[in-house]
Amino acid sequence: MTKENKKKIFQNNTPLDVSDVSPEEKKVLAEFLSAKGFTTSTFYLRFFQKGFDAWEIQGIDNCKSQFLAIPDVGKLLLEYVECDALGNEIGDKGYLYTLAKSDKPGVFYTCLKKAGSGLCMKLFSFMEERGMSRTTIIKRFSADDWKPWEQAGIKNLLEEYDSKVKSKNRE
Repeated sequence: MTKENKKKIFQNNTPLDVSDVSPEEKKVLAEFLSAKGFTTSTFYLRFFQKGFDAWEIQGIDNCKSQFLAIPDVGKLLLEYVECDALGNEIGDKGYLYTLAKSDKPGVFYTCLKKAGSGLCMKLFSFMEERGMSRTTIIKRFSADDWKPWEQAGIKNLLEEYDSKVKSKNRE
């Protein structure tokens, strides 16, 4: 993949022209991405018609890390302590932050809801800025249901693709 094509892809919602990529490279790239959850229709829609939203370029794992790195988000999660019905602390301070960083399905969004303090609203704003609708945010983060390409991000996958192509060409 040429640097020019990658630069174009990494701009929000900027598709390639069908003539930007040779038929052979389209085939090889589509095969590579099919293992990452891309269907043929998704491949053509994203690369040659619609382009990618910022969250798709960055990947959900990266978006989660960026969100947790926001100072007031991290602070709220680090300071959260769970209490029982009598107000007694039951748990360690900061455990929610550590838990939110785990890769266990559904844990990230559950931690934000548990901490309260408007963290879900902050996530909505954060992800809306990256092109995801609120309905999709709630549905997808609640289920933590991501295709491998959405999890990793197209930028990382194209770097992986280029590395594989280069190593194959050396053989």
